[in-house]
Amino acid sequence: MSLAHIITLPIKEVEQKLNIEIKRNSISLGLDCASKTGYAICKTDKEYIYISIGFINVDVSNIKDKEERNHFRYNAIYDSLNNLIKSEYTVVIEDVYYGGNVFTLILLSRIGAIAWTTSKIKECKDIIWKTAVQARKSLGLPCNKKKIIVKEALNMILGTTIENDDEIDAIILGINGLIKF
Repeated sequence: MSLAHIITLPIKEVEQKLNIEIKRNSISLGLDCASKTGYAICKTDKEYIYISIGFINVDVSNIKDKEERNHFRYNAIYDSLNNLIKSEYTVVIEDVYYGGNVFTLILLSRIGAIAWTTSKIKECKDIIWKTAVQARKSLGLPCNKKKIIVKEALNMILGTTIENDDEIDAIILGINGLIKF
């Protein structure tokens, strides 16, 4: 797991810029499940939202045997998620889509299932599945656009300079877990 860095933003400012209402004194974990899984822990108090971001990257490039590679990858992902996920979190997991590569679909589905199962075992407050399009739309961000466009839009709105696409998607998911409905 990468070391997380923290972004602190005034809640009222984020609410105005994204045209949403954010729950106070709440905590949400956004997970962009992929071979390099981005995460964002979004915590609020009465005035601020604190966003800790990072990613889980399991290097299996040196493992030639497919079964051994998958065993190593999924165990490492489970161990990382098990350390990351806490029962008080609302967990928002990016739902998968079929983009033409069935093997990628299988990989993403398995990682999402590991995240959901770990959250369920830990009795998380709430577990939500959202597609990238649904999560972006909830925040008024470009929906069916390339990741670079979404990254530029979110960085401009929040006044941040985050470069990692997986972390950007995780922030979007994490903020979705804090929206009042």
